[in-house]
Amino acid sequence: MNISFDDNALEELYTTGSTKERKYKKLSLDVVKQYVKTVNYIKAATRVEDLYLIKSLHYEKKKET
Repeated sequence: MNISFDDNALEELYTTGSTKERKYKKLSLDVVKQYVKTVNYIKAATRVEDLYLIKSLHYEKKKET
């Protein structure tokens, strides 16, 4: 799947493992590792239905309003 980041700091956190953004700077290494792992899960998915299998994502279909 294609992933785009709306927040440049989150993209930097994903690519380098750290960021200068004050909001994310104090995250523990374990949280950053889990974030990278989750983004990699999403990138590896070939179709939307694959995301349902990963229970830790809590992926849900968007509700119609």
